[in-house]
Amino acid sequence: MDNKNRFLSSVYYDLYHRKPSRISENNATDSNSVSGNSPEQELKSIIDDFYRKEGFEKSENNETTPFKPEEIRAEIEKLVGLTNVKEDIEALMDFVKVQKLRREHGLSGSSISLHTAFLGNPGTGKTTVARLMGEYFKALGVLKKGHIVEVTRADLVAEYVGGTAVKTNKVIDKAIDGILFIDEAYSLAEGGENDFGKEAINILVDRMEKERDRLAVFLAGYTDRMEAFLKSNPGLSSRVSRKFYFKDYTGPELLQIFEMLLEKNQYTMDGECLRKMEQYFNYLYEMRDEHFGNGRAVRNTLEKLIKAQSDRLAEEKDVTVEMLKTITMEDIEKALRVKEITVTSDKLESILQELDEFVGLKNIKGHIKTLVNLIRTNQKREELGLPVKPMSYHAIFCGSPGTGKTSIARILGRIYQSLGILKKGHVIEVDRSGLVAGYVGQTEEKTNKVLDQAMDGILFIDEAYALVGGPNDFGRHAIDTILKRMDDCRDRLVVIAAGYTDRMKTFINSNPGLKDRFSWVFEFEDYNAEELFEIFLSFARKQQYVLDEEAEKQLKKHFEALTDIKPEHFGNGRYVRNLFEKIVIEQSNRIGQKIDSMKKEDLSTITAEDVSNALLLM
Repeated sequence: MDNKNRFLSSVYYDLYHRKPSRISENNATDSNSVSGNSPEQELKSIIDDFYRKEGFEKSENNETTPFKPEEIRAEIEKLVGLTNVKEDIEALMDFVKVQKLRREHGLSGSSISLHTAFLGNPGTGKTTVARLMGEYFKALGVLKKGHIVEVTRADLVAEYVGGTAVKTNKVIDKAIDGILFIDEAYSLAEGGENDFGKEAINILVDRMEKERDRLAVFLAGYTDRMEAFLKSNPGLSSRVSRKFYFKDYTGPELLQIFEMLLEKNQYTMDGECLRKMEQYFNYLYEMRDEHFGNGRAVRNTLEKLIKAQSDRLAEEKDVTVEMLKTITMEDIEKALRVKEITVTSDKLESILQELDEFVGLKNIKGHIKTLVNLIRTNQKREELGLPVKPMSYHAIFCGSPGTGKTSIARILGRIYQSLGILKKGHVIEVDRSGLVAGYVGQTEEKTNKVLDQAMDGILFIDEAYALVGGPNDFGRHAIDTILKRMDDCRDRLVVIAAGYTDRMKTFINSNPGLKDRFSWVFEFEDYNAEELFEIFLSFARKQQYVLDEEAEKQLKKHFEALTDIKPEHFGNGRYVRNLFEKIVIEQSNRIGQKIDSMKKEDLSTITAEDVSNALLLM
């Protein structure tokens, strides 16, 4: 038996056979002690016995250096992206190394402060870099342990007087001879005048100075909030003079991280799939906002793909190892909807084809195609150096409910995105309740928050005229806030105000600024009887229902009567959807009692009886 196996065998035997008697002896001979030996002490005693019996020299120095400084620097260099951060780290490491050498040779050295601010979005490698720096400082002997203690506000701040000091000092003590990494450090200063976070900051500043030779504090968080945080406390900013800016990963860098994760998790995909993922990650990078997840977004993407693959393979009978490792185009299209989000040369044409498939809306379709032609003509003129008048895309959508205003807004968003007018082209839908608050000052804050969500897309305000109240109504504050942002963010925001035609005229006339800024007016006409029936058929086809002859006649007759009467506030498409849902319920009631004997054809057929019973409920 070799030494390693003899060692394990001996320790195993002592732990399970000799330990009880040993503890009993200790307790008998040391009756004055509070308790017997701890499990750690007992294990140490057993291991010491083994070394003594075998005649081995046991090293007393357990503090070994796992890596050499140059090995750690090589690991940092291997990190994806982070070019500027690597340069900053290289400069810091050179400085630390030279100052240490000067001291070793009896020369005076500059004071080494390791406190650093890590600024950037989540998932940009801040924690990974911090760990590697800790290893490097340990390898150089600048920090004895080089370990990292990761905390947030919750780990430092208590909810009662005196508790924060205890909590913060305990965390700092744990980080001595290593790195204290505080994520979202700015949250310590965002709790108000009487918040205990300020106490944590004061303790931190004091200990950063006192323990400067044994402690490195890394403060991390979003760039703008960290900059403001450091400026707000002169004591803190003077001790954290070094800043590392972690930039968002580019599309190719995100793909590189993705390929590394694939390999690490033992998954593969073919070249076509990787090219599709390259398109996807380029899209993610282009569409990113100030809270982009970077590496976390890549990890989430892989998790979605793995789930899609699992769902697909669960239906298979004979699953091979190769199938378990392979992610297919089917998985990608199911998990990520790449067909909708990746920009291709034929994307505009496919969106316009989708527009043509809408029932009715002949004037709206023509209006949009005119707008598209104007945009493309201006882009070509600009490309050839010809003068182009700046365009405004803000629009008024007038018409009754259920005439497709929201759906057309979504189509427009996608058209603007495909033409490069808007970066994202998403639609944020709100009404008065989503913009107006009940107290002074809150409406502006609420409205700006919604506008922030709509940046690079469309803000769709339904029943916009509801914002126009009396002289002291807060809705006017919302209008003023929107008007200002329409000017300030004209290249990043499109506003569509929607509602009944007559009331929208009142809305536009309520504020001179509104009339100047809304250049386009889209009139959504009510559907005629034929169009209402076609909408009903589209609902039926999607759910795999068919009408028998009598049911078809009855529905056509009903829609003709409706359009002749033209009831006030008629719901158009919404009315048709509600009617369809009620007809489906009535069909279920009719066949439900005989469900066991029903054939597939019976389950799919809507009869005149179903229609008649549903119309009684409308």
